[in-house]
Amino acid sequence: MISARCRVCGKEITIESWSHEYEKLKVADDPAYVCDPCQEKIRVEVQNDQPH
Repeated sequence: MISARCRVCGKEITIESWSHEYEKLKVADDPAYVCDPCQEKIRVEVQNDQPH
């Protein structure tokens, strides 16, 4: 397990060693973690900013 802090909201979570996210963070030089709720918020904001 590793602990990671969301770069957007600052929430700290524990990531299990069996998860896909763990593998990505383990090998990264600068592991930038963004939690699922923040990822969704960013995705929605980007979609809203796109011209239709």
